[in-house]
Amino acid sequence: MKELEIRGWLLEKAIRPIFRRFSKVGDCVYFSNDEFPITKELEFHFPIILSELKNVMKRVDDLTPFQDISPDQIYISNDDKWKMFFLKAGTVRFDRNCQECPNTMTLLDKHKNIVSAYFSILGPNKMLMPHEGPWSGIIRIHLALIVPKDGNGCTLVVDGKPYRWEEGKCVVFDDTYEHIAVNETDNNRVVLFLDFMRPLPRWLSAFNWLIIRMARYMPYFTTPIARHKEWERKFYGEAQL
Repeated sequence: MKELEIRGWLLEKAIRPIFRRFSKVGDCVYFSNDEFPITKELEFHFPIILSELKNVMKRVDDLTPFQDISPDQIYISNDDKWKMFFLKAGTVRFDRNCQECPNTMTLLDKHKNIVSAYFSILGPNKMLMPHEGPWSGIIRIHLALIVPKDGNGCTLVVDGKPYRWEEGKCVVFDDTYEHIAVNETDNNRVVLFLDFMRPLPRWLSAFNWLIIRMARYMPYFTTPIARHKEWERKFYGEAQL
């Protein structure tokens, strides 16, 4: 781990209790959807988002495993059963991918506090190892798009508390608590995966936004961005969706 990454880790450990203390939505593992009006909007537009996802899924075999894009993820997954289709990551927009999901992006672009957005595809009989998110200034939403019929085999567990995804429904959680994701079925589970700014007082929100913008210049982001650009050239050079 490089010196900058160590400093970032130490900063997160120091700031985490402050963010949680001053959070306008409290310190929760799972948050009430009522606190976040965007969840109702996402659920209302579920059919449109799902239709664009299905177009992407026609080439799911050509999507690269997450750890091949972001090497840090190797500790969470080391096979080809966890894939991402990136729309936006750490304030960097993947315009070519966004063109494949124009209605989804029209919806998301109305919400300036969204930091990252992508489709997360968890393959059959796959478990992501226990892990924590890197920055407590972020809160995460999953909109479940495809959940196998045997939904009891698809579970998110955050801080020991289980949640079963339900198609067309959102769950909001703090990913800096240790969590795992499990798909014990024989089919893919897919969610729209959103990170957005934690609601904070103005002075603390400004600091949070500064750190998030600076993060794009750290190896934690620059390496995945470069790898994704290389994948993108290959993906769209070989065929069109």
